[in-house]
Amino acid sequence: MLSATNTNVSVLLATFNGARWLDEQLDSIMKQQGVRISVVASDDSSSDASMEILLKWAKEYPILVLPPSPNRFGNAHRNFLRLIRDTELGDTEYFALSDQDDIWLPGKLLRGIMCLVSQNAQGYSSNVTAFWPDGSKKNIDKAHPLQPLDHLFSAPGPGCTFVLTRSMFIRLQAFVSESFDQLQSIWVHDWLIYAFVRANGGKWYIDSQSNMLYRQHANNEIGVNYGWRAVLKRLKLVRSGAYRRDILAIADSVGESNSVVDSLRRLRFIDRLSLLLKVRRLRRRHAECAYLAFLIFIMPKS
Repeated sequence: MLSATNTNVSVLLATFNGARWLDEQLDSIMKQQGVRISVVASDDSSSDASMEILLKWAKEYPILVLPPSPNRFGNAHRNFLRLIRDTELGDTEYFALSDQDDIWLPGKLLRGIMCLVSQNAQGYSSNVTAFWPDGSKKNIDKAHPLQPLDHLFSAPGPGCTFVLTRSMFIRLQAFVSESFDQLQSIWVHDWLIYAFVRANGGKWYIDSQSNMLYRQHANNEIGVNYGWRAVLKRLKLVRSGAYRRDILAIADSVGESNSVVDSLRRLRFIDRLSLLLKVRRLRRRHAECAYLAFLIFIMPKS
């Protein structure tokens, strides 16, 4: 039976100029039910009061604020890599990731742990409820059946929903520590973590239940893939070659070598056709497969 007395969870929190939201986020983390919480926070040289807020909370709650880095990380991906590398294991049983600006529902972490246990999985993510400053909300549905190679093409939902078992986090930490410099050029930490777990034989579970409010604002580094602006932004990334480079960089970093990766690396016309025939194995939703098929034919070779 999971309870507050026997389930220790470490929350890895990355911050950068998030002072306006940070109190609300920390409050929702500390109000998690059925688990014992500790937080490890890394601030990326914020110019606002983020560090002061972290230190204020650390006086009353189990929050370890890592020493400032001599150089800016420059994005959340690198900040989370630092957190993964430098977090001490202690007696933590589960590890979760947190952004600085969301609101967690009280049962978020316990729900994730219960799903990991019931599904005998090592990695967990879930749907989220995106919300905007005007009060509008939308459920973001990521809970579709996993496909053999979908981990090479997208994340299983926002990293702020992730929960990992201790055994998988130990493996992830060793991987990040050994490859820290090489991993700096990859853009998205949640996609990399998912790919690592799947490529190393771990089982991943995507929960259809939303357990958090996922704040959308002008300063989101990524945000939800919703609306025509998001579509145009991602098309621009594909046309620039960044999406293909990220796929290949992630595949190389996690040691994934197969015919799909080879075809994407060469990207001749015959390779594009080959990828088209395999597209159902590469994304979880039928609509995403159709979209990926289109992207494969507009994707530049270099």
